[in-house]
Amino acid sequence: MDEIRGRVAVVTGGGDGIGRGIAHALAAAGARVAVADIDAGAVERVAGEIGGEARAFQVDVSVAAEMVRLANEVDAALGPASILCNNAGVMLDGQLVGAPANDWEWVLRVNLMGVVHGVEAFVPGMRSAGNGGQIVNTGSMAGLAPRLGSRLGIYSASKAAVVSYSEMIRAELEGEGIGVSVLCPSTVNTRIWEADRNRPETLGPGRPVPRPERIAGAIDGFAVGPLVVRGIQENRPYIFTGDDVRRRIEERFARIEDDITRHEAG
Repeated sequence: MDEIRGRVAVVTGGGDGIGRGIAHALAAAGARVAVADIDAGAVERVAGEIGGEARAFQVDVSVAAEMVRLANEVDAALGPASILCNNAGVMLDGQLVGAPANDWEWVLRVNLMGVVHGVEAFVPGMRSAGNGGQIVNTGSMAGLAPRLGSRLGIYSASKAAVVSYSEMIRAELEGEGIGVSVLCPSTVNTRIWEADRNRPETLGPGRPVPRPERIAGAIDGFAVGPLVVRGIQENRPYIFTGDDVRRRIEERFARIEDDITRHEAG
């Protein structure tokens, strides 16, 4: 997608962190931005920061019907969306073995099904408009090369699913002029470490994630925004943010290649 100016862009999880950075960067590139988040007050603030034609929408991405409602409301307020950033996400702390089913349900409903619901709600409008489009799904480096030994197993599994889903749907939509990118951030200094603040009470109490020491030197959400804009313009399959990408990928695939060698040796 060479030209962003004048296009309608939707950013979920836009009330803070990476989503806020993406929303500002898209607006700076000339997009008419719909900022969506479960926190109504946060999206009102971000839309106010951006000004102009930016609009705020409250939505729970884990509910398919709410994403359909969002698509209809954005269309009525700004016109059909041709850029969709499925960015809303949550994180929790804990071991995999013995993890409560409610933990799995919450993380997968938001991180994975929120992406699926977004695609299902907005792609029909992109097809009808016939002007192409771009989808950016927020995965994570944890989905490509998880930090072994961390207590982020459920989060990492959810983001691995987002990466795989994005790769498959990119191939599926390629012939229709709709590009798909997966954003794989390294550590970013955002409030995702406090995501339990938005956990539904029906799923029981949450657990904030201890902020790792590496967060002190991490970039913030605003630094991610321009990288996403460039990724949209160039229809990149993967959008990265950190300087640890090559090392982490090579370390993971070295482990895989070791076992390929053993397999081939018989």
